[in-house]
Amino acid sequence: MTELTTRARILRRRIMEQVRGEGTAPTIAELRGEFALTPEEISADLRALEGAICVALQDHEHADSPSFQDEPLAGAQPPLGEIVYARPFATFANHYRVSVDGEQKWFAECAVEACAISGQFPGSDVVVESRCRQTGVPIRLVGRDGVLLDYSPRTLRVHLGYPLREMPYRVVGWCDYNSFFASEEAAEAWRREHPEVQGVTRAPEQMSRLITELLGRGRLDDGYQPEFPVLTLARKLSRFGLTRPSRFGFPVVDPFWRPTVRMVVDWRRRLGNFLRFRLG
Repeated sequence: MTELTTRARILRRRIMEQVRGEGTAPTIAELRGEFALTPEEISADLRALEGAICVALQDHEHADSPSFQDEPLAGAQPPLGEIVYARPFATFANHYRVSVDGEQKWFAECAVEACAISGQFPGSDVVVESRCRQTGVPIRLVGRDGVLLDYSPRTLRVHLGYPLREMPYRVVGWCDYNSFFASEEAAEAWRREHPEVQGVTRAPEQMSRLITELLGRGRLDDGYQPEFPVLTLARKLSRFGLTRPSRFGFPVVDPFWRPTVRMVVDWRRRLGNFLRFRLG
């Protein structure tokens, strides 16, 4: 396991301070000028932050796109190579509107992160407003300190499109199909229209716990790197939405969430070895 460098941590602090404070992210040119970094230095730092699941840089597929998750945007997505996600925030206005104590100037990167984004604003009431990808029905979530307190409609489902094993190839595109559906019936109707997307649906509470309890510990710290508690994870798979019913009725690990050897190798080759594991 590799540790983030001091410079990468300082860079992340600078990015997150602007995102949390203003709802926007600095450009790469601004960061280079402010910290007097060479192109090689800032590329190395940002690649490390991508590997630690802290940021995502815009890719060729999505650069300057006028839409996101089939929704038209008021302005295009960031250009190639710029910060598109300062996780859990999107750096462009989209249909995951985040309000803090009644003020709206933030946007979540996807439906999964929206379920726990209140953890970024300790002690504040955070509301996320979105809509169903199939029906357009308004979606509303209320959270505090990373805990989902309420949501509507009560039949709400969170859809994830790509299995975990594809993550190294989809650092940006992972969020393309992490969407809200007003009900399981709405999600199923969308699936019939998009048979090429082999996704799963989960309860909003499960996604809130997945982020807050499993991935989100220490996320407010400058040196945050995801840390996976192996035994806790094994005991609470269903709590985090990582299981599915077997044909005999008891829960088993859903292959959707199962990493592969190739995934681990590709992740380390592309993004480094910044993920942590501990026993407890």
